[in-house]
Amino acid sequence: MKRLATLLLPLLLILGGCKADTSGLQTLTVPDLVTLRTVHSDLVLCDANSPKTRGRFGVIPGALLLSNYRDYAPAVELPSDKARKLVFYCHSEWCGAASDAARKAIAAGHRDVLVLSAGIKGWIAAGEPIDKPS
Repeated sequence: MKRLATLLLPLLLILGGCKADTSGLQTLTVPDLVTLRTVHSDLVLCDANSPKTRGRFGVIPGALLLSNYRDYAPAVELPSDKARKLVFYCHSEWCGAASDAARKAIAAGHRDVLVLSAGIKGWIAAGEPIDKPS
């Protein structure tokens, strides 16, 4: 019974409409990000996915790979210029890793922080290129 509950919980969360909590965060769509990247060449994409997810789906080309969405060190892993535009993404709109990592960046003083709601799955679905991490 416990095993069945473990298997059904993720399905129930998805069917129940439990999208990631992006309240209080600025979000953008894949087309928004594509446009933004042409306008802001110094934009920093921050991948909040796990190594397993990166291995399965890849990463957006040029993304900075965070060590861990929850426990990364903003002072070490993010640009020192706190006005620089940062865009965080994770697996999909159901994943909260990007939102958590973005909130951590904001708490560390970064002022221009956005979240790609669709995540890497939305990026791929839109036909955008990916890199496979080595």
